[in-house]
Amino acid sequence: MRYRSRCLAALLSLALLTSACGDDSAEADHGGYALEPVPGAFDDAPSRVRGSLVESVRIGERLLFADRVDPDLVEGDGGGVVVGARGVDELLSGVQQSALQPFDVLAGFGAIGSNGRPDNEQQHKLLSITILSLPDAEQAGAAAQAMAAADFGANTENAPLPLPDYPAALSHWRPGVPTVGSWLVWKNLVIRVYAKVVDPRPEVLTELLTRTYRAQLTELDGFVPTSAADLPTLKLDSAHLLTRVVKTGEYWPDRWDFMIYGPRTYALLLDKPAARLRDFEASSIDAVAVSYNKFLHRARDASAARTHAETEEKTLLAADYTAIGEVSGLSGVTCYRAARPNTEVSAARRFACLVRRDEFVARVYSNQETDVRQLAVAQYALLSGSR
Repeated sequence: MRYRSRCLAALLSLALLTSACGDDSAEADHGGYALEPVPGAFDDAPSRVRGSLVESVRIGERLLFADRVDPDLVEGDGGGVVVGARGVDELLSGVQQSALQPFDVLAGFGAIGSNGRPDNEQQHKLLSITILSLPDAEQAGAAAQAMAAADFGANTENAPLPLPDYPAALSHWRPGVPTVGSWLVWKNLVIRVYAKVVDPRPEVLTELLTRTYRAQLTELDGFVPTSAADLPTLKLDSAHLLTRVVKTGEYWPDRWDFMIYGPRTYALLLDKPAARLRDFEASSIDAVAVSYNKFLHRARDASAARTHAETEEKTLLAADYTAIGEVSGLSGVTCYRAARPNTEVSAARRFACLVRRDEFVARVYSNQETDVRQLAVAQYALLSGSR
């Protein structure tokens, strides 16, 4: 395994990381948080729900970044896993979601990139790409046709928009309106594109769709979708990263609260996806474990983790957090206070700590300073153990 031996016995006492392991924080307070991994059975039995989440993230690792098509589209405007317990429930319009109800959508991931000007309708541009997995190519084709037909029928002014380079694509627009919707099937996947431009000419929309499909199909080259039969066998966390994070909630796979992301899919959830991906690539971040109010990044090595921790600190400071000092005796742990509550998220975000240990960087949050420091102490201990 990747993890180095760290004198686990010394971690299990209140005298956390004493001289037996080369640290001097005998009085570190971890509250009631566990100092050793808490086992979980979330990967033990076959699970369609878990498999759908894992496959969605696999697809997301191949999703095109919008700025590859238009350099202005650097802002992330939402996205992620789009398939929930009741089918597709994100990014697609209501009529498209309704059209998909008869189909067995196995997995899906999507993201929206924009130029960050939603307050100026005349200048606002966006590109939304969603990829859905169906059991086979025949069902994918039928699902694409159903979505396209439902969307086309939603407005009597809609008109077809053929793509000479992709004659199988189903595309339409409303003359004079600078938006376009399009669907293309690749293997058993449906690529759905929605775009808004500044210039509402059909040739502009056609050229944008053509470039989008060309780039997206290049990203998908070599990808092998998981079959419906194999979906329940997919493992969420074969590297055991989630049990290296302090346990504060139920061990149940969830796209928002308990999940493993690759660097591309996690970057697509953030405000500036391409810039954040470059940060991840600089430190060779290969996985991000999300466990409620804690986020664990795995870097190439300890040196790369140090670089990534510096990047994470800059991100916190840019988000109006102020450093409030280290946790006594623990090198690599620093804490921060937000200038004001974050109204964009419901989760606790008033206090944060960065925890760096070996190849790992964790970011933990709480609304109480004492609690966030206790979380950080426990997180440091968990990253110091071996498996």
